[in-house]
Amino acid sequence: MASIYVSRSLWEYKFRKLSYWFSACVSYIQLFISIRLERIKYPVVGILLAEHLGDIIAAEPIIDELRKKHPNARIVWIVKSTFKDLLIHHPHIDRVIVENSLLSSIWLTGNNPFTHFYNLHLSGLRFDPFFKRELINTQAELIGLNQSNYYVNKNLLGGFYALCGIAYQQSKQPYLYLGQVSTPKLPAKYWVIHRKSNGKDREWRDDGWVKLIQQALETYEVNIIEVGVSDGLSFSHPKFTSLVGKTSICEMAKIIAGADFFVGIDSGPTHIANAFEVPGLILLGQYKNFKNHMPYSGAYELGRATIYHYPNGSSVEIPTEIVWQQLSNIHPIPEKKLA
Repeated sequence: MASIYVSRSLWEYKFRKLSYWFSACVSYIQLFISIRLERIKYPVVGILLAEHLGDIIAAEPIIDELRKKHPNARIVWIVKSTFKDLLIHHPHIDRVIVENSLLSSIWLTGNNPFTHFYNLHLSGLRFDPFFKRELINTQAELIGLNQSNYYVNKNLLGGFYALCGIAYQQSKQPYLYLGQVSTPKLPAKYWVIHRKSNGKDREWRDDGWVKLIQQALETYEVNIIEVGVSDGLSFSHPKFTSLVGKTSICEMAKIIAGADFFVGIDSGPTHIANAFEVPGLILLGQYKNFKNHMPYSGAYELGRATIYHYPNGSSVEIPTEIVWQQLSNIHPIPEKKLA
């Protein structure tokens, strides 16, 4: 009997794999033909940066640079459906294509229809789940850019410039174009916090967040809103609102844009806060082999936010009293609270 179930499971897997391959083929062929048709009238620049949220926002200034480099070209950005709404309103992107499968993007890196094609993913980060193939960036390997050195002497944007063959000479401000976005009813004045990343080694402790929020609510006349995708903080207070998992990415971006202050870690929403130049406190520790690394260009790199680098370990190890001191330096405690 067990062999029947094993056989059925195997055939179901093979069917899913075949369906996935067929879907990738259709996506690849459709994209290839459509771009070739566009090239009859115009040169077409292709950008492949399908994920993650922070990378997509950090790379935004590359669009204007590619406009200068290819003034008569149409610009096409390939991105996961989760993030397409962040790009479709951009005035200098002519077309946003949804990446339906990683396999089709892997094929694109080997044979693409664009006049100029820029893969902004580093090698070793994306792997096809069925065929175990890696998305390789030959240009990154050619210039020696990899996971162990992409923060050395540069921010994220500097690496994207290098992949596009453009000299990075000064800090550039990223922008977001959201279109019409409605949000839940919000307090007139509020702070936003974000505490989760796509890597645990970038996060701070939940008990630290709880203490920080409690102290901030006791000290300042402020409402605090938590944003994020999942795993909201277990905390209750009349002036604390959790919108974790309750908004779209664009709604979350609109909420961050309206904040008076932002407290976060190295995460996508922090890049959103940077794009809208929201004053903030950002907690960074050692990440992989990087110390004192700078993920941001523009406002946050130039001092709009306090970027605190913990010198003695990862961000999870930052003492709560140090975070409170950093916050107090930005927002001095009111004299009536000191009396």
